[in-house]
Amino acid sequence: MADKANLSSEEKVLLSSVVRKRQPSMLWIVASSGDKPMSAAQRDTIKSLLTDEMRESGGPSSERGAALKKIIDRISLL
Repeated sequence: MADKANLSSEEKVLLSSVVRKRQPSMLWIVASSGDKPMSAAQRDTIKSLLTDEMRESGGPSSERGAALKKIIDRISLL
């Protein structure tokens, strides 16, 4: 999954940390690295987790929030 979104190694770490924190049961999706495409529902769930984290991190104007927004945008293209 992460490879298909062309995420950098730092973005993959950030994505994994957010999923691990907010919904660890979905960590397998991040770890699969494109072995199986995400369903629309899985993609929406991951984007929702990232959006919640972005809001709590000060929104897209903060450094962390901007990094999360970039990941959300890339996942939206899958």
